Formats: sequence, structure tokens, C-alpha cells
Amino acid sequence: MSAVQKGNTFNRRFSLNRLFQNLDNLQDIVVFVCAALLVFKMMLILGDVFLDIRAGVDFKTIAADSLFLLILVELFRLLAVYLKYHRIYVGIAVEVTIVSILREVILIGLVHMDYQLVWAMCGFLFALSLLMLVSHKVEGEVEH
Repeated sequence: MSAVQKGNTFNRRFSLNRLFQNLDNLQDIVVFVCAALLVFKMMLILGDVFLDIRAGVDFKTIAADSLFLLILVELFRLLAVYLKYHRIYVGIAVEVTIVSILREVILIGLVHMDYQLVWAMCGFLFALSLLMLVSHKVEGEVEH
């Protein structure tokens, strides 16, 4: 076997394209496992919500679990879009953040929050809405 043939065999076995393709496949497996675990966690939370409703637990606990379930649904959507397009869409990530902020506002209550925290959240929500507006202009509508 000549030196040229040995070099070609080495390049075929250890090429960067092949290495990155294998790493991309590994990353897809990790994201898929995370999505499956999210579905499992959503089922557990949904079961807890139904048990809490039957047991007559206070509304704040049921609302907290329900809103957390919505956040997990949005995260699952983010992972599903990643698996389909191999991109993270900023609009979906911003939606998850907005739902998380609104969950905290609903749970704590706007009346019980310090005014500086309220102004900070308003500014943050304004910045997120601008980011979402820009991302929809740049990325266009995403099929979900």
C-alpha cells in the first residue's frame, strides 16, 4: 500500500465532515431524550393537577402547576422545532420566557411585588416583545 493510499484511507476514516455528522447525530439523540423526559414530566404534572383538583387543594397550587405545564409545553415545542429544522427559533424561546414571567406575576401577585420589580419586569417584557417582533421579521413564520 502506497503512502497516498494510506493518506486517503486515513482521511476517509477521520474526516472532519464525518466527525461533525456523528456529533450532530449524537446531539439529536440527546435532544430527543430531553424531549421524551419533558413529555414524561408533563404527564406527571398533569396527574398531580387532577389529583389536586380531586383533593380540593387551594387554587394557587393548581394554577402554579398548570402554568408550569404550559411552560414545559413551550419548551417541548422548542425542542421539536429544533429536531425538525436544526435551528433554535428566537420567537419560540421568547414565548417561553414571557410565559415564565407571567407565571411568576400570577403566582406572586402584582400587588405584593415591589414597584422596582414591576418596572423591571415591564422593561424586560418590552425588550422581549421587541426581540420577538424583530425575530418574526427576520425568521418569518415557523411551522409548528
